[in-house]
Amino acid sequence: MEKPVIYIDHNATTPVLPEVREVIIEAMKEFWGNPSSLHSPGRKAFALLENARARFAALIGASPKEIFFTSGGTESDNLAVIGFMERFPDGELVISSVEHPAVHDAAQYLANRGNTVKHIPVDEYGIIQMDKLEESLNEKVKLVSIIYANNEIGTIQPIEEIGEMLAKRETPFHSDAVQAFGKIHLNVGTGRLSLMSVSSHKIYGPKGCGALYVREGLKINPRTFGGSQERHIRTGTENLPAILGFVKAAEIACNSLAGDAKYLFELTETMYSEIYARIENVIRNGHAKKRIPGTLNLCFPGAETESVLASLDQDGVCASGGAACSSGSINASRTLLAIGRRKTDAVSAIRFSLGRENTKKDVMAAVDALEKAVKRIRTINK
Repeated sequence: MEKPVIYIDHNATTPVLPEVREVIIEAMKEFWGNPSSLHSPGRKAFALLENARARFAALIGASPKEIFFTSGGTESDNLAVIGFMERFPDGELVISSVEHPAVHDAAQYLANRGNTVKHIPVDEYGIIQMDKLEESLNEKVKLVSIIYANNEIGTIQPIEEIGEMLAKRETPFHSDAVQAFGKIHLNVGTGRLSLMSVSSHKIYGPKGCGALYVREGLKINPRTFGGSQERHIRTGTENLPAILGFVKAAEIACNSLAGDAKYLFELTETMYSEIYARIENVIRNGHAKKRIPGTLNLCFPGAETESVLASLDQDGVCASGGAACSSGSINASRTLLAIGRRKTDAVSAIRFSLGRENTKKDVMAAVDALEKAVKRIRTINK
């Protein structure tokens, strides 16, 4: 008999909510028309698409014409960073040292093409060093991209403070808000944001859908060609069922944000307290308070990530590593190295990311499995 699964990997993806599934199924049954078609099914689909655009825009304090639907966070990040910077072949891009690969690798692509990319360091909690950011700014800097909340350690950046600094210089500001949206309150106006990326499957919506906010008047180059959809910025027939499910999930997340945030923050602290009391030599990564609710990243020196995750999986506990595991080797996380972790510690990181369906019973069972795994692996490695 299989053990019940305890899923605490919500930063990777979330299960689709029943009410979101209903919206998607209804759209596939009733509103299958192409939004670009002029006949009745097409007009109905177009009306629903534009209604969804307006509803989503309202959630982040934007105008509907500033919202472009995409296939998810990675495409939104690439469209924002590359699509904007391609207009400035000699321009400089500034990013933090703890960006998600969707931004980090897009920046590397631009660097290979000739753009200068500046990486701003962070402190021991993963918070950007504001003085270093300010020092990096000059007339050659065309875009600054700072992740809103880190996907591994959960640390939230001082977005409003950064936005104010950049607004004084009229420097465009992009933020990857994939892990922040739906977990903390976001407003593109108060953040002085020019571009912002979000994703559906992190907030109990379907995979393959997301959005990019582009401030009115800002120009970006498209990354796909062959149609007029999304005002030529993101061509290709819109995935209406996914978009409607995404917006439904976004509304649910934003409307229940306060209660969910409090519950998950407290549940995460309960988990950390239990782990700290029962397992020796535990290192917490990220800020204990300035973080998105539900994220807990810990290092267990002497117990490598891959072995711990395998043991947890055998006990039905689903978590993630703070490192990329492939071909039997473990590469230390860029984020953990950026906050000052030694490589030997970074390769023992585990990320627990709790969701609204998790309970204290789940947490206690997960800690039981973790304690057993870490102690066994450390004994073997002695």
